[in-house]
Amino acid sequence: MSVSSSTVRERLRIPNMPTDTEELIKLPEFNMHKAEMINDELIFEAPNYFDEVLKAGFFLLKIPNEIDLTSTDLFVNNFYKEKNGDLHDKYKGYKNIELPGDYQGYFDRPHDQWENFYIEANNWQAYLPTDVAMTGNLMAKLGINIIKNILKKLSIPISDWNKITSGLTNNQGHKMLAFNHFRPEKVMRGTKLHRDSGWVTVLRSTEPGLVAYINNHLYAINPMPNHFIINFGSSFEVLTEALLTPVRANIHGVVKTLKAPHRNAGRTSYVVFLDSDLSGNIYRYENDKAISIQSMKEFAIQEVGRTYDDGDYL
Repeated sequence: MSVSSSTVRERLRIPNMPTDTEELIKLPEFNMHKAEMINDELIFEAPNYFDEVLKAGFFLLKIPNEIDLTSTDLFVNNFYKEKNGDLHDKYKGYKNIELPGDYQGYFDRPHDQWENFYIEANNWQAYLPTDVAMTGNLMAKLGINIIKNILKKLSIPISDWNKITSGLTNNQGHKMLAFNHFRPEKVMRGTKLHRDSGWVTVLRSTEPGLVAYINNHLYAINPMPNHFIINFGSSFEVLTEALLTPVRANIHGVVKTLKAPHRNAGRTSYVVFLDSDLSGNIYRYENDKAISIQSMKEFAIQEVGRTYDDGDYL
């Protein structure tokens, strides 16, 4: 990709991804710091962890007691199946549903083991089981609280939050649930190493397989029971790259999943993506001002294009 805007980084050659056998086991595990949301305040286990988390782009967040993941766990393990009249039928049959709006619906990625179902918050109530929609709303609320806490810790004035996030900090913006299934029968990569395009991603993962490329080295990003994995996306990186404390949009992907007795159905995970609205703009904060540098729609096309292509560069 040629440099076509001020948000396009220099081309980065990405390494080959390992498989989930001995290659994954040999990777060093990245030590993610842990945090908890207490009365809407993001509390890390030690004060100095905040700066380290911004440099790493990842941290672990204790799942609040009010978020019950039973329904979403069932959905991610069934959305790609056909209805057959059993007890989990309401979570099935999502391959052929057509949704209004961009970047939504069922996708079978041509270069990846990935198949996924994307659905934006405006469609949750109409198309998802009620319990799944409820959990999605709670996960989105949690993620928005994380964004507010990070902006506050970076001393970005509250008066600018609504503009730079296209209303996301006021519970508008773009909130997307994405359910992922990685199929071992597809003999290809799990995913490409990529950055998420938005502000914050709230990830539910229950087994190893996530890998990050940090300081020119690959690390295993392993889940911890009762914790979400939180990662920062490109919107935060672009906003803060001129600040003394910039936020890193981490580069990550999922390893190739192989058939195994405990994983006949493949690996699954799901996330809430939190982005600016496609009708808004992407901003950089410089000299105490939020400067618009690109339309969000152009930025999204740019980011999505290099996430799902089959190239060796990011």
